[in-house]
Amino acid sequence: MGNKEKAGVGRAFAPIGIVFVAASLFIWLGRGLLADWKTDPLVLAGGNILLFLVTLISFGLYSKALRNANMHAFVRVMYGSLLIKMLVCLIATFIYASVAGRDVNRNGVLGCFVLYILYTFFEVKILMELSKQKNA
Repeated sequence: MGNKEKAGVGRAFAPIGIVFVAASLFIWLGRGLLADWKTDPLVLAGGNILLFLVTLISFGLYSKALRNANMHAFVRVMYGSLLIKMLVCLIATFIYASVAGRDVNRNGVLGCFVLYILYTFFEVKILMELSKQKNA
């Protein structure tokens, strides 16, 4: 991958970075509001970091697969990465639930699911744009 392609992929990933920063700022600055909603900011912050890291890895796999001429390879990577992302989130939720016991913060877990949808939406949107650019 050339420097120009890396820069293009880096710029394409920027909206996901913005989502991470915006969510982190909301969690940090909105602790009082989250407390009113009975949502644990630590659960949200941990989920936000985990989702950002998993999205970073899957985005890297997707962008690598986009360069492959075989469209079936891209589809395999896409489904595999999506499955891995879901499994990591599911395992993290089970680990949190087993550690927290009866004190599971359901609103925090639901907030993490909202973040998952948000990250996935932006990831798919960006990849569709990159795919259109590649095929144009």
